[in-house]
Amino acid sequence: MNIFLQIRNWILKSVWLVKQSLKISIFFGMLYLSVYVIFPAIPGMQFMGLFSVFIWPFMTILIVYFYSTIETNKNFSFEKYIETIKPKISNILSVGLFSFAYAVLLSSLIGNDIVGLVEFSQNNQDHQFTLNDFSGIIFKLIIMGIPFMMMTWFAPLLIAFKQYSVIKSIKSSFAACLMFLIPLTLSLLTLAMLFLLSVFMLSAILSSLSSSGPSFISFIISFLMLIFMSIFIASTFALG
Repeated sequence: MNIFLQIRNWILKSVWLVKQSLKISIFFGMLYLSVYVIFPAIPGMQFMGLFSVFIWPFMTILIVYFYSTIETNKNFSFEKYIETIKPKISNILSVGLFSFAYAVLLSSLIGNDIVGLVEFSQNNQDHQFTLNDFSGIIFKLIIMGIPFMMMTWFAPLLIAFKQYSVIKSIKSSFAACLMFLIPLTLSLLTLAMLFLLSVFMLSAILSSLSSSGPSFISFIISFLMLIFMSIFIASTFALG
């Protein structure tokens, strides 16, 4: 299949699945944002970062299973989801443990760089940071983060739906990402561009049409950005 045709089909299917279940898709996106972005950033809630690493395989399986029921015109059943993962909980948890170990390794590699930047900013408060100041951290995140994503992207799904072992699921996930690297990357970039374009257009329209105060406009824009971000996250799960 032509690569651009494949990308188009993936994106159209993703948009259709989200459109068919918009309210639940927004809920899943909000849930993902809360667990992986909002809660860990709240002072005193950093433990959520540790907890989220272990539960993300189960959340991934749940969301993908939900979209698969829509695609195949079946009724979603949480009980069926539990039945699907119950015999494989130990293997799914192993993927979570592998993810946690990898996250600890990555944190140890970039931790000193972050501490150095914080100390530098405290001693040089007039310094204007540029992208070059973060180049070391970004480079390490790319070098270490991309292989991790490739190894774990499909692993929980292969365990849940294909009965793969932990090692085989990680190896197969990495191989699948290599095989579909270009269409996956371009599809994700396309969805991200659509998200950014939607936010930009909405912000421009609200800013130009509304006569309300700037604080109210900022609140509305922030709220709608959260909605759009939730839809974007949901669409990445529905992709492919």
